[in-house]
Amino acid sequence: MRIIIKQKYFTVGAKFEIKTKEGQTVFFAERQWDRFMTNVVLFTPDGAPIARMQSELKKVFTSWFSISDARGNQVCVINEKLPFLCFRRAVSSQGNLNFKIKAGPFHMKAYLLDSNGKTLAVKARKKLLSFRDTYVIDIDENRINPAYGVLVGLWYDLVCHPSH
Repeated sequence: MRIIIKQKYFTVGAKFEIKTKEGQTVFFAERQWDRFMTNVVLFTPDGAPIARMQSELKKVFTSWFSISDARGNQVCVINEKLPFLCFRRAVSSQGNLNFKIKAGPFHMKAYLLDSNGKTLAVKARKKLLSFRDTYVIDIDENRINPAYGVLVGLWYDLVCHPSH
């Protein structure tokens, strides 16, 4: 599944659509207010909450990122020290999904780790020539729930491009 994100979600309470390449709306996302953390909730097109992403991004010390499902169960947790201003490599520390993430300034790849080794599950890239910040996220639906893949792509945007 290829998803395109064309709108930023840094304003609290603003909902935005996440669409496929063909223009069909597959999710809505909304940033919710929290004093210390960034909360983004993902909804189905009819308004039912699917998953929540919480992250605490610090410039120098440890940053924290978590994905939980609609029932509050943790799917993935990343607790990494930031050597500079951006994650380059991260590995999940808790949850049902084991991720290994490699990020750069223009692209990110998230691999699922299991008994078979590592397999590519999510690939995100920033479009360089666009009027608004645009991200293209490719999700392998056979390996990962598309909602979790979208949240990993949103995390990449939050961490690697925080000033936009």
